[in-house]
Amino acid sequence: MLLAVTGSAVLGHQLGLSTSKPPAVTAKKLVVADPYAGGGTWYKGNLHIASVRGVGKDLPSAIGAWYAAHGYAFLGISDMNTYTWGSEYGTRAHPAVPVVDATYPFAELLAVGMDHWQPANDLQGAVDWIAHDGGLPVLAAPGSTVRPQSLATVLAVHGLFGLEIYDARMADSNSAQAGTTAMWDRLLSAGNRVYGFAGDDATSLHDPALGRAWIEVLASAQDPASLLSSLRQGAFIASTGAGFIQLSVTGTTITAEAASASSLRFIGRGGQLLKAVNASRGSYQVRGDEGYVRVEADGENGTKGWSQPFFVSWQPA
Repeated sequence: MLLAVTGSAVLGHQLGLSTSKPPAVTAKKLVVADPYAGGGTWYKGNLHIASVRGVGKDLPSAIGAWYAAHGYAFLGISDMNTYTWGSEYGTRAHPAVPVVDATYPFAELLAVGMDHWQPANDLQGAVDWIAHDGGLPVLAAPGSTVRPQSLATVLAVHGLFGLEIYDARMADSNSAQAGTTAMWDRLLSAGNRVYGFAGDDATSLHDPALGRAWIEVLASAQDPASLLSSLRQGAFIASTGAGFIQLSVTGTTITAEAASASSLRFIGRGGQLLKAVNASRGSYQVRGDEGYVRVEADGENGTKGWSQPFFVSWQPA
């Protein structure tokens, strides 16, 4: 009888296993984050140039007048460890965006949105104080031989907002050091949300780098608050001459149209080329394993344009 009871218990246990419901599976949807979804108007500007308040040779007023006369919508004079007041070079029609060139023996950062400087012992410390005080820490000229940044050092930093992927002054002296998109892709592939910047890094109005690299911000208005808000959202591009007319997401399709480009490249995790288009307009259908998708535009005379990353993720439906 004991054997029978035991057998029945075992049978009941086995039946219980066979009739139990499988664990619930959470449905997920593919999401492509669009930094340009807010729309607005494109405003061209530069955030990396020095005046006599720092290591430059010209007055802030003269610099502001040059950029205003050459079609720029805003300017940020970034003097070394010094805040140059926007009232010295900005106007209502051509506003000044606050920025300080936070320079240390170990690195140079653009403290975008900042009106002061603080000391720091290392790259992480510099990034931390800028972010803590409400600014955007952007690693400037990472390819420089003066303050070289190893990939391992930059990958170990938390909270970096941006990377200067093109520095026009460095391009003039050594083109191999000018661009750092490979570092950008490594940072993005490691899961960092880092945005790409470009700037003149000029030191005078006679500098060959003047007017050769900039950003264009998609903002609701031209005032500094609106421009900084769009920068925080990643609603801008970096350029040396090839700009974008359209950057958008419909469902899981990314569409890009360049203003003056002959080809487009869609690039994903690890710097992998996802799609090349020999035209100024093209689309890419996201699969879901890219991690991010960014767009590069090639223009005339070797000019380029870079979109910000469209981050790809799977989220609960």
